[in-house]
Amino acid sequence: MDIIEKTYRLKKDNIPFVVATIIEADGSTPGKTGFKMIITESGETFGSVGGGLIEKLVEKQALHFLKRGMGGTKEYDLKGENASSKEVSGMICGGNVKVYFETHIPKRKVYIFGGGHVSQALERTLPTDKYYLVIIDNREEFSSKSMHPLAAERICEEYINFLKDFEPNLGSYAVIVTHGHRFDYDVLRMIIKRDLAFDYIGMIGSKMKVKATLDKIKMELGEVNLENLYSPIGIDLGGSSASEIALSIAAEMQAVEYNKEVPHMRIV
Repeated sequence: MDIIEKTYRLKKDNIPFVVATIIEADGSTPGKTGFKMIITESGETFGSVGGGLIEKLVEKQALHFLKRGMGGTKEYDLKGENASSKEVSGMICGGNVKVYFETHIPKRKVYIFGGGHVSQALERTLPTDKYYLVIIDNREEFSSKSMHPLAAERICEEYINFLKDFEPNLGSYAVIVTHGHRFDYDVLRMIIKRDLAFDYIGMIGSKMKVKATLDKIKMELGEVNLENLYSPIGIDLGGSSASEIALSIAAEMQAVEYNKEVPHMRIV
């Protein structure tokens, strides 16, 4: 498998990765101009920029860029001499290399727990060219392709079982709109208990219901991290139909992504 095929497969599987390319190489260097290496968010590598310590430094920088969703260029001094704008590698082979980091961030994954009316409306509202939608419901009918034709994945499984060993992709969102307060509670409790790294967690419900749910979780788990919790979900646009609720959720998700001040309905 070559670099191009590996890149295609990672994009197809919606996996974040960085392509590191040597764009300049002077002196005696293990890697030459054009050498490429792919680094995924899990630390898997493919290809090479020369091996040894330089490769470890490039891998570390790639993961740094990937975590921040950015790219850039970095120079490495292989002579072990400190120089402005260059990172000292500690190698003694001599020469300098300049590496370009190209970061590939896939569609943001949105895990929607519950496949009912609000879920269906949200699926129609969110642009599928930007979001990778995953529907999870413990009822086969509500996790079917006929009911959710725009979702990338549809999973029929008990919520707790799904979340037991689940790890979200980098930058994922969670939307909790199940068909019962108990299931909403189960999903949120498991997310908080496992401290799953969602950038956004939204749960539907009245302020009274949300407060009761959070009080119960705090009583069971103690001090918990609610920084990314938006509940009641959505911004205050008015309206109570499924399509209106979905619009308020989609608007809140976009506001969170772009760090905009909006009238959230959250109580935390």
